[in-house]
Amino acid sequence: MSLVIIASILALAFAAFNFTTVKKMDEGTDKMKEIASAIRIGSNAFINYEYKVLYAVVAVVAVLLVLLTSWQAAISLVIGSIMSGAAGLVGMKIATYSNVRVSNEARKTKDIGKTVKVAFRGGSVMGLCVAGFALLGLFIVYIIFGMIMGQLNNMETVTNWIGVSFIPFTMTLSGYALGCSMVAMFNRVGGGIYTKAADMGADLVGKTEAHIPEDDPRNPATIADNVGDNVGDVAGLGSDLLESFVGAIASCIILAYHLVISAQAHGANVPEDMLSKLIMFPMIFVAGGLIACC
Repeated sequence: MSLVIIASILALAFAAFNFTTVKKMDEGTDKMKEIASAIRIGSNAFINYEYKVLYAVVAVVAVLLVLLTSWQAAISLVIGSIMSGAAGLVGMKIATYSNVRVSNEARKTKDIGKTVKVAFRGGSVMGLCVAGFALLGLFIVYIIFGMIMGQLNNMETVTNWIGVSFIPFTMTLSGYALGCSMVAMFNRVGGGIYTKAADMGADLVGKTEAHIPEDDPRNPATIADNVGDNVGDVAGLGSDLLESFVGAIASCIILAYHLVISAQAHGANVPEDMLSKLIMFPMIFVAGGLIACC
C-alpha cells in the first residue's frame, strides 16, 4: 500500500516542480503579457464563481446520500469532488501561464523542439495532477473507510429505508466516483456553454458589426472565448479524465467483490486475504505506471 501513496506524492511533487519551472519563464512582450493577464483574470473569476455553485450542489447531494445510503458515502463524495476540483483548477492555472510562454519561446527561438518542450512541461502538470489526485483520494478512502472503519472485508448486504441493498465499501467507493463526476460535468458543461456563447458573440458582433478580424484581442468576446476554452477544454478535460480514471479503478474493485461473493456462494474455498489482494491490485498497477511516468 505504501507504493500507492509514494506514487501519488511523487506525481504531485513533479507536477509542482514543472508548474514552478514554467511560471518562472519569460512571458514575452508587454502586449503578450496584457492579453495573457486578461485571459488569466477572466479564467480565475469564472472558475471561482463556478466552484461556489458546484460545492453548494455537492453539499445538497451529500445530504441526500446521508439520507439514502450512508454518511461514509457522503464524505467520499466530498473527497472526490475536492480531488477532481483541485486537478481541474491546477490544470486551468498552468494553461493560463504556459500558453503565453510557449508563444514567446516560439517567437524568440524559432525552434520547434524548444517550443514543444515548454508546451510538454506545461501539459505534464495537468496529466500528473489527474493521476496523482485521483490515486491520493482513493488511498484516503481505502485507509479511512476500508481499513480503519472495517468496511473492506464486510461483504454483508445492507438495505436502506427505501429497500435498496448495497455492500458498504462499494457504496462508499461509488460516492467517491460520483464526486469526481459532478465536478467533471460542471467544468465540461459550464465551460462549454460559456465558450460557445462567447465564440458566437465574437463572430456576430466582431465580424459583422465592428468588422474586427476573428481572434483579434481588441474584441472582448475573443478574450471571453479563450476564458471558456481554459475552463471547459482544460479544467473540464482534466476533471473528465480523472473521473474516467477513478471509474475504471472503482469498477475493478466492485468486480472483485462480485467475484469473491459469487465464488463463496458456489462453495469455493476463498482465502481470507483474497479480497484485499484483488482490491489492491488495480491501485498498485496504476501506481507502478504513475511512477514510470515520473
